[in-house]
Amino acid sequence: MNTMKYLLAGALMVISGSAMAQSFDEAVNAIKSGKSAKEVESLVKDVKDWKKNAVGLAQVGRAYLDVKDTLNTRKYANLSVEAEKKLKEGKSAVGYILLGDLEVFNDNPGDAAAWYQNAIYFNPKAAEAYKKYAFIYRGRDPKQAVQTLEQLRTVDPSYPVDAEAGHIYYMSATKSHEYMPLALQAYQKVQLADLAKLEPYYMTEYALVAFASQKNDLSKQIAEFGLKATPRNAGYNRLAMYNSVELKQFEDAVKYTNKLFNESDTANFTAMDYKYAALAYTGINDLDNAIANYKKQVEASTSDTQKAAALKDLSDSYKAKGDLANSLATYEEYLKLNPKASANDYAGFANIYRNMAAEQTGAAQKESVDKALAIYKDMIGKFPTSADYCNFMAARTSSIVDPDQKLGLARPYYDALFCSLCAAGVKDNSDKARLVEACQYLGIYFFKIQNDNATAKPYFEKLQEIDPENALAKQVLEIMN
Repeated sequence: MNTMKYLLAGALMVISGSAMAQSFDEAVNAIKSGKSAKEVESLVKDVKDWKKNAVGLAQVGRAYLDVKDTLNTRKYANLSVEAEKKLKEGKSAVGYILLGDLEVFNDNPGDAAAWYQNAIYFNPKAAEAYKKYAFIYRGRDPKQAVQTLEQLRTVDPSYPVDAEAGHIYYMSATKSHEYMPLALQAYQKVQLADLAKLEPYYMTEYALVAFASQKNDLSKQIAEFGLKATPRNAGYNRLAMYNSVELKQFEDAVKYTNKLFNESDTANFTAMDYKYAALAYTGINDLDNAIANYKKQVEASTSDTQKAAALKDLSDSYKAKGDLANSLATYEEYLKLNPKASANDYAGFANIYRNMAAEQTGAAQKESVDKALAIYKDMIGKFPTSADYCNFMAARTSSIVDPDQKLGLARPYYDALFCSLCAAGVKDNSDKARLVEACQYLGIYFFKIQNDNATAKPYFEKLQEIDPENALAKQVLEIMN
């Protein structure tokens, strides 16, 4: 009878033990499915020795954090910490890390850092705590953050400290460029093969850092390394294209342009993508495709400043192709969108009219010349310091419709230039060249066209003064004397 009693009792013990939950998975799943806190607690208590299982309790707490239940997150994190304190060895510090994560969620970085420090104290090998502590400090003091990671190197030599340092400095460099060299230095300590074993963003950042640091050979090398494993990666194809353009390897640039636009997954194309594509095609003198991509850049531009720059490049491409009408129309759009247009911008506008005039005749030519002259006149009002340049260019432009000087159309502009340079003095070779040209024009105009030696002579004397070996000045002055 007693034997039967003990056998029955043993059987009941086996049944009871098998009914105990072996992990916290059921509790975690219950949280995910929206079960009540009481139901979850019951499932937690079904786990054998649940009070001693710091890792499991933290697992439950993290599940609550995932659903933004901060009250129960803190409850199970504290239970995990209490369980941890009773352990003599094998401490994981997961409860402390969870409490740090909770404070990050609550936007309390100082408290989060304190919990991560506690985690490091209780478990000096808690790699995650070092990393998260460093990331808390990266915004405040990136160098201090990296020093924290350096401590981890001695604790866990296998941990990718240099890659993490590169990531921290990269994130800081997006706000302050001074950290870009430090990001590059950190990433350069890591072999590409080792970097490829980590999360993909490390290698992407490395390529971006190299590009931003104008290390285009290196950036292209990284991008091409990444493409070996992921040939349809838009980021790598983009960087390969950008770097090829910067390196003036235009055939490669066109190849990667095609890969980006036609052979990449989930790519959102930007105005900058179209700009580099246009530059790639310009590099192989495919102006039609260059123009097509500049047009797309204009459409994709998100600001007037960006759009204005794209219009300027589009106008230049039309000009290079010889399509001056479209070049002119596009340049006018550019100036309308650019309230801070410089003297050089207006000079470029006038230059298109000059180029058109050079290919025209009759009334059309005169109209283009007059429009160019009007721009130079407007420039003198807007940019007084450009007066000498404007008079010089206006004189040359007038000569397009008066090549033999008979009408003297360039005379008033060369006259103004001559007076200005004589008053201010010749400061550089550019001034000298302009004054020489003005003297030659005015001297010949009065000597040959007007037959007025008296008026012509001072111009040739000035010409000889600034250019003693000038053959024209010697010849004419010899005749006059």
